[in-house]
Amino acid sequence: MKRINHVFFIMMLILTICFAASSEVRADQDLLMDILLRKGIITEREAREIRDEVLRKEEERNKKQKEELVKEIKDKGLAVPKPLKGLKFEVLGFIDYSNGKLPGLGDNEYSYNRFTITRGYFTVKKVITPWLRTRMTIDTHQDSTGDWKERLKYLYAEFTPPDFGFFTNMKCEIGLGHIPWLDFEERINPYRCQGTMAIERAGVFNSADLGISLRGYFGQELEGAKQKTGNRHYSGRYGSWHIGIYNGPGYHSSEDNNNKVIEGRLTLRPLPDFIPGLQLSYFGICGDGNKKASNGEYPDYNVNMFMLSYEHPIFIFTGQYFQTEGNAKGSWLYANGDALHTAGYSIFADYKLPIVLFSKRRLHVFARYDHFDQDDDDNIASDTEYDMFLAGLAYDIYNGNKFLIAFETTDYGDDANEKHKVPIPGNTLGDDYKLQAVLQIKF
Repeated sequence: MKRINHVFFIMMLILTICFAASSEVRADQDLLMDILLRKGIITEREAREIRDEVLRKEEERNKKQKEELVKEIKDKGLAVPKPLKGLKFEVLGFIDYSNGKLPGLGDNEYSYNRFTITRGYFTVKKVITPWLRTRMTIDTHQDSTGDWKERLKYLYAEFTPPDFGFFTNMKCEIGLGHIPWLDFEERINPYRCQGTMAIERAGVFNSADLGISLRGYFGQELEGAKQKTGNRHYSGRYGSWHIGIYNGPGYHSSEDNNNKVIEGRLTLRPLPDFIPGLQLSYFGICGDGNKKASNGEYPDYNVNMFMLSYEHPIFIFTGQYFQTEGNAKGSWLYANGDALHTAGYSIFADYKLPIVLFSKRRLHVFARYDHFDQDDDDNIASDTEYDMFLAGLAYDIYNGNKFLIAFETTDYGDDANEKHKVPIPGNTLGDDYKLQAVLQIKF
């Protein structure tokens, strides 16, 4: 273990040197400001204002250069061909280095030490008309054999209906699209690159499915949402909503039944003028599991989740509680074929440290605690909970690119099974922890 830790910290040193080198130019630009601060000629507030003004001027200059370039292209008859207008490409990848231990039966454990790419998304978006857009996302991942595979994550048409009174900013997705919950939560918790959110990590469902959905805002958009809450997404003045009908198993699986699941999210922003970052959310699913049980019936699949979230430009806090009956796959069953009852909760916090690096607070400290009971009714066994804790530091490099280091550990009850699985009496899993470094690339 000592040698593994040495490798981990050597990797941290290498990555730190790389980031320091990439930031050298900006550091030189800030040298004069630091000297003025040390000599007491200007205050920290004045320094921040000057740096913000410099950045604003730089953004204006870049915008002007872009406009001049576009004008030059048009004047010379080199405009973008019509089929390419409104076309946009995006890449999102999680480059991961982790070492630690995986739990085994009978209090055994298995060590690992690996580089991997936990996700690689390639997205194509196209604006077809002012009221019709489309998106396709390819998800590259490594399967259990070590082979790299591609699968569709999203492929949908997005229609934009007109506002209808209090219901504004509506969008209708038809195809392989977002389910109502995880995209919403991942806009609040920015560390999907570290791992999945609590309810997905437990194994209840994943983030996309085939179907049709409609979402929108309550009231108009919250004015200055980014400045007030630090988040420009799902920024309805009084909240947002999302409802859909889907096949049910998620984008990982084909549908094996004729049932359709109904999923919906309701989010209220009760005090937009006084506490704009406060939101109260409910999410629910009603349907059947995807696989037929031993009794010849499809098991129930129901979810009820509640979350309180508070967002501020320098601080984020969420607390959630959820109960489930079965899961999307239909694999969580009692011996008689009935759906397994589970329950869990999760607490998450993120804070931008008061360390001004290159004119902004870029260094974060974050932590999360998940508790999940794999058999809430104790019909299989009584000690079926696991408790997961993670904490780390993250550095915002630029425009969604970030680097983080984290420590994660999970303590399993004597009868609990690994995540996503049904508990087993007397399972007694061994240690589960990892040290992790992740580079998120986005462009």
